[in-house]
Amino acid sequence: MDINIEKLEYLLSFSESDIEQLVYDVLDNSKDDPHYSAVTANNRLVCYIEVMNSLGTELPYSNMKSFFEHLLLTKEDYDNYKRQYDEEKKIYIGRIFPFDSD
Repeated sequence: MDINIEKLEYLLSFSESDIEQLVYDVLDNSKDDPHYSAVTANNRLVCYIEVMNSLGTELPYSNMKSFFEHLLLTKEDYDNYKRQYDEEKKIYIGRIFPFDSD
């Protein structure tokens, strides 16, 4: 099967902003009743980076930590996100792609 690279790149052009919004939603999650998945955000970013690099696009980040730096988020934001990720990972059903420190 041939992949239409132009169409793939078009679809991917929306991914970074979608992942960014999901990260912000995770950071704003209720601790008692979370509605957004840190694991899903990480999975999407890992896949996005790999596919973009395979297409020859070098991104200004290579993992979730450098993505946070790219977004100018704080170390406290990253630590909060990582805590949510670690807690959710214990109960997450489905594929989990490696996090920065996994």
